[in-house]
Amino acid sequence: MRSLFYKTFIFLFSLLLLLRCSENEDFSNLLPILEVSTGLEVETSYITNQPITFSVFNESGEDLTNISIFYIDGTQNENNEIIHSNEGNHSVYAEYFINGQLYTTESKNYSVVNPETKLLLEDFTGTWCGYCPPVKYAIEQALEIYPNKITVVATHQNDQFAISQEEELINGLGPFGLPEARINRAIEWVDPYELNQLDSYLNHDNNIAISIDSNIENEILQIKIRFVSRNALNNHKLVVYLLEDGLIADQSNYLNFDETSYFYNLGNPIVDYEHNDVLRHTFTNILGDQLGNIEPYEDVNNFYNIDLSANNFQTENLRVIAFITDSENLTINSQHASVGEFQDFN
Repeated sequence: MRSLFYKTFIFLFSLLLLLRCSENEDFSNLLPILEVSTGLEVETSYITNQPITFSVFNESGEDLTNISIFYIDGTQNENNEIIHSNEGNHSVYAEYFINGQLYTTESKNYSVVNPETKLLLEDFTGTWCGYCPPVKYAIEQALEIYPNKITVVATHQNDQFAISQEEELINGLGPFGLPEARINRAIEWVDPYELNQLDSYLNHDNNIAISIDSNIENEILQIKIRFVSRNALNNHKLVVYLLEDGLIADQSNYLNFDETSYFYNLGNPIVDYEHNDVLRHTFTNILGDQLGNIEPYEDVNNFYNIDLSANNFQTENLRVIAFITDSENLTINSQHASVGEFQDFN
């Protein structure tokens, strides 16, 4: 009897210690984690006249949309769908009953926009190319005049920054010699790289909106590209690149003795020249992945990743760009964002 009492006491005392320890210890890593979609599902932005559909899920991932009532800007909606014909900011939440109990989701905000045009400028270059620096200089001037309106990529050829697919790209678009600058991939931008040539491609609405979201987890860069088009897309391609800024290398400079040049007397080569917007990796085919047939206003998501530990990148200098081209490689619209930054439509 005494032995039984003693064993019971030890058991209860051990259980008490375990419970007290559990208040301070985290044992969540011992439990399997199941990721489920919960709550109200809303994108952060849509384009005008896009049919918007809201959904509600509980903590178990069960779809509760059919028993939910949706309130948009405080007014009850007929169902879980709406179309906004004008730009603006809105909020939505939902209510539903289970076993007589009323549940209310959190309110979420979203915007409705007309897609803006972001021009693509491509600089085909090389550290050995003595006539290439003026293209970079012209691009820097363009970025000052049109902030956040231009997506830039510098594709290097036959130097330490060239990637293995650069020849495929140049053959697909050319072939051509250096320097070579392109507007929206298919239009040549020639010396003296007049900035007013860019005006006709900017400052107007577009039919395609693109967003970029990315994060780094355990040295894996994960990227989500979302886009919506007003028009059907057929034989179009999506291009997604990883760029790096701040790469240092000597740059040939054949304008060193040209007194009219910005690069006069900077040396040949220009020592420790800073190369930005450098194409370091392509997540798609370098000329783009075929999109197939995309219906008007279809909401499309594409996901990509890369193991950064296998590459000698400076993560704080990395950017992601995405653009959509037609069958003739003409860019319709583009988007850019630093790694770890969410860049919404516009």
